Amino acid sequence: MRIVLLGGGGHASDVLGALEALNAKSCNGPGIFIEVAGILADDDVAPERFGHRGIRQIGNIDDLRHIDATHYIACVGYPKGRKSVVDRANDHALAPFTVIHPRAWLSSDVVIGAGAVILANACISASVTIGAHACISNGAIVGHDCRIADFVSVMPGACISGNASLGDGCMIGANATVLEGLSVGAWAAVGAGAVVTSHIPENVVAKGMPARHA
Repeated sequence: MRIVLLGGGGHASDVLGALEALNAKSCNGPGIFIEVAGILADDDVAPERFGHRGIRQIGNIDDLRHIDATHYIACVGYPKGRKSVVDRANDHALAPFTVIHPRAWLSSDVVIGAGAVILANACISASVTIGAHACISNGAIVGHDCRIADFVSVMPGACISGNASLGDGCMIGANATVLEGLSVGAWAAVGAGAVVTSHIPENVVAKGMPARHA
C-alpha cells in the first residue's frame, strides 16, 4: 500500500506518526505495509520537519495525478482547508485512506467514514458515527451515540459528551467540552477550553465558559 500525504504541516507530522505506529504494530492486516510516497503541499515544507524520517516533499497538490500511489490522506488540520484539499484530490483515481492509531480506543460498533483520522489516546464510545475526513485528535473523548459529520476537527483533549452532534466542518478547540445532547452547527468553531452549554449555530465562533458567540 503506497500513500501520499496532502499537506506538510504539524497535522501531517501527527498522521505520519500514526502510520509509523501502525507499521510497527503490524495492525494493517497480513502482508500489508504502509509506504509513504512523500508529501504534496502548496507551500514549501521545511526539510528538517520530515527529512530525518526519510520523507520528503515531492511536489504540490496539483501534482497528484502524476504520483505513483494507491491512497491519499488529507493532512490539513483546519476543516475548510482539508475540504479544499479533498475536493482537489477527488479529481484523481486515488482512494482516501482511513487512519486509526493503534493506541486509540474505539467501541466495536463505531462507524468511521473514508479518510478519517483518529490519533493516539483518543477514546470513541459506543454507537458513534464519524464522517469522512473527520479528525479526532490526540487524547480527545467522544461519548456514546455522538454524530460527527464530515470534515470535523476535534482537537487534542476535547470532550464531546454523549448524544452530541457536530455538523460538517465544525472545529472543537483543544480541551473544550460539548455537553450531552447538544449540537454544534456546520463550520462553527468552539474555542480552546470553552464549555458548550447550549446549541451553537452554523458558521459562528463560540468562546468561553459558557461558550458564547464571539
